Amino acid sequence: MLSVGSIMESYFAPSLFLNHGGGPLPVLGEKNNIQIANALRNVPNLLDLSKLKAIILVTAHRQEDVVTISSGQRHSLLYDYYNFPPESYELKYDAPGDPLLAGRLHSAFKNANIPSQLDEKRGWDHGVFIPMLLINPSANIPIVQVSILKNQNAIDHYNIGKVLYEFRKEGIAVFGSGLSYHNMREFKKTLLSSSEIDGIVVNEKFDRFLNDVCTGKLDVETILTWDTVPQARDAHPLGDADHLMPLIVNIGAAGPKPGRNIFSSIFLQKFKLSGFIWD
Repeated sequence: MLSVGSIMESYFAPSLFLNHGGGPLPVLGEKNNIQIANALRNVPNLLDLSKLKAIILVTAHRQEDVVTISSGQRHSLLYDYYNFPPESYELKYDAPGDPLLAGRLHSAFKNANIPSQLDEKRGWDHGVFIPMLLINPSANIPIVQVSILKNQNAIDHYNIGKVLYEFRKEGIAVFGSGLSYHNMREFKKTLLSSSEIDGIVVNEKFDRFLNDVCTGKLDVETILTWDTVPQARDAHPLGDADHLMPLIVNIGAAGPKPGRNIFSSIFLQKFKLSGFIWD
């Protein structure tokens, strides 16, 4: 465990919400995912990767009954996507894990009365390795993956973030990996449409709400009732709000200072995406 002196000297690492795109497509350079890929490559311009002791990465692609923490020294990769080119299943990301940090997280959650468990065996899903291949291809920063919860409860995820906030003081970043808009039915309908996309953004109100919460125009705890906001359930349908939960964790891990928008894009000419950082 770090001494008080070393903690005081440490880089105060950010909480950062990443839009990770569609499966492996940002890494493959697919045209609809180019802006997402460029935003991920730009992350090293937003924070000093060399100062990070580790990254806690909260992924939309692992949902568990209790918070589950990757605790192995190394983790294989889970190619948890389907019908993509062969090279999608040959991607490698050999960053180390951090069993000591995983154990400390487990203890911190216990102290906060949040059930958690360690898992040294399961591989990292694409919510981890796809963004990290673009952010830090050298793979030299330890990563501990943290799951979201199957209940998709905003209060629970906000409280998870509050626990993670303390680790930022030691130079350990909190990355949330999801999408600020994620409605697979609408994505597929748009991609399969034989007519030209009309260019009308369908989630302008909900995206404005997220920006207002994350940049301090609204009280952060307004996120706890996100599903009452206009267009919320169109952006994240009931039972399928997994890609929003990492952002709620990021908000919980934000601390007292407002964040700022670091990414604004219109995916498929129709769906507004936003990314945020809390320095």
